[in-house]
Amino acid sequence: MTAPDVLIAVPTFRRAELLPALIETIRADARGVDASSRILVVDNDPERSAAGAATSLGVQYLAEPTPGIAATRQAALDAAGPGELVVMIDDDLVPEPGWLAGLVDVWLEHRPAAVMGFVRYVWPEGTDPWVAAGGFMRRSRIPNGERLSGLKTGNVLIDADQARALGVRFDVSLGLSGGSDVQFGRDLIAAGGTIVASADSVARDDIATARTTIAFVRRRAICQGQVRARLYTRAETPSGRLAKRAGFLVGGLVRVPAFAAGEAAARLRGDLAGQATYRRRLWFAQGRILGALGLDEFEYAREPVAVQSG
Repeated sequence: MTAPDVLIAVPTFRRAELLPALIETIRADARGVDASSRILVVDNDPERSAAGAATSLGVQYLAEPTPGIAATRQAALDAAGPGELVVMIDDDLVPEPGWLAGLVDVWLEHRPAAVMGFVRYVWPEGTDPWVAAGGFMRRSRIPNGERLSGLKTGNVLIDADQARALGVRFDVSLGLSGGSDVQFGRDLIAAGGTIVASADSVARDDIATARTTIAFVRRRAICQGQVRARLYTRAETPSGRLAKRAGFLVGGLVRVPAFAAGEAAARLRGDLAGQATYRRRLWFAQGRILGALGLDEFEYAREPVAVQSG
């Protein structure tokens, strides 16, 4: 059966230098799929830094001025025509052979609201072994068609028609704090949609050296804990929010000493991976505590951009 048309969206923010190689790889891979496709660069930079690259590469371009990845992803969904599937890939990933077919084939077989591909993280040479062993950047490669309880959108296919019919959109208020993809997935499932995995769709993430430091992975783990608390303590009433936050606070306070003890035990037995993993979990628990207390740190905060008037 021939697949519906596919819109391949590349959300980007000030990484125009990465686009030529990415677009070339996407085009080459798309030739192996029995579906009509078009490529759309969705630029979240108010200075439209990706416009020139999109023009020179001969792909479609859309400027989305609302700050944050959530607005950028929603703009991609809104750009889809009736019956058009939307594939999103982050601008710093590299599709591996069969990437697009891996998403489309699973959708054709199961017809879910979303198909989540696999992201393979690659640490650069010279990375601190403690950091590489701690699972700070990791995904599980889940068999084709297996139902998922969550969503990450770095490498994903979304059935735009189903999302619209279910009334699900990316929450723009989470655009700079992180977690908008997680919330989108929760909303899809709550509305009756399904999310399944594709093990055959692989995108490689060559981790930047700046992200291999202990300071970075610590901040990332804490931010992830804060995001989890923020998303899972939402409630319609103040009393409901207070109760959920209290539960997350207690959970975090219990976990911190437990993970500290686990780290100490791993150190005694010379287990490097165990030490790093327990430390990651401890930082995540600290993030839970901070999030439960309403002390948030935006993961994708940006410096203000001066925009000329006229």
